[in-house]
This record gives sequence, C-alpha cells and structure tokens, in this order.
Amino acid sequence: MARVRDEKGRFVKGHTGNPNGRAPKERELRFYDITVSAVSDEDWRVIVYKARDQAKRGDAVARKWLADYLIGPPTQKTDLTVSDKKITIKLVGDDHD
Repeated sequence: MARVRDEKGRFVKGHTGNPNGRAPKERELRFYDITVSAVSDEDWRVIVYKARDQAKRGDAVARKWLADYLIGPPTQKTDLTVSDKKITIKLVGDDHD
C-alpha cells in the first residue's frame, strides 16, 4: 500500500484528504439560483424585520445574525508574549483594526 502521509503527518504529493474535491461551480450556482427563486424580496423583508424584532427583545442569535450581515463577523486577533515582547498576529481576511 502506498504511503499517503509523510513522517510529519502531511499528505504526500499526489494524495489528498478530500478525494471527491470541491463541488463543481455549476452545482453551486444552481443551488444559489434555487434559493434565490424560493425567497422573494418580500419574504426576505419579513425575515429581516422578524430578526430585528427578536434582537431588540434580547435574542442573542438574532442579534448575531443581523450583526454578521450588517457589519460582518468580528475579527480575531491573537497576542503572544515571547521574551517580554508582544507579537500581534493579523489573520487572513482581517480587514479591521
């Protein structure tokens, strides 16, 4: 049997942890089109107003959902201290400070 991983646990060239690969783009577009056609503008308006009302009543899930749509999820930062020096790591996609 051929080796799939090297001595560090990484996949060797020619092997993958996802043998089926990513779904074809056409499939994603088809699913998106189905989703958009199933929810009218008025349906979406009702959903957003309902989430707003729930958030105003203290529903944390509704508040997070709205915030993620309106301003995006919060950025993540990690601070490390090495030999009395602070290192800030800016993660990929971290556009805000």
